[in-house]
Amino acid sequence: MINVGKCPKCQGIIRNVKTEDISMDVGFQSVWKGFSYLCPQCSTVLSVEINPILLKEDMITGVVKALKGT
Repeated sequence: MINVGKCPKCQGIIRNVKTEDISMDVGFQSVWKGFSYLCPQCSTVLSVEINPILLKEDMITGVVKALKGT
């Protein structure tokens, strides 16, 4: 597969990305854990998203607590 996507800042070809853990805040309260995806050449933020693995674990924990009535 030939990669042709380019970083919007440095114009480097994006063959992989670096990730960083971030907290996603609402107001002054940290609500979710997330990822930022960075250009491997210049570290420009390309995108962010909620950490899907931790979101799944939080959902399972919430359902189990609800079923137990705690």
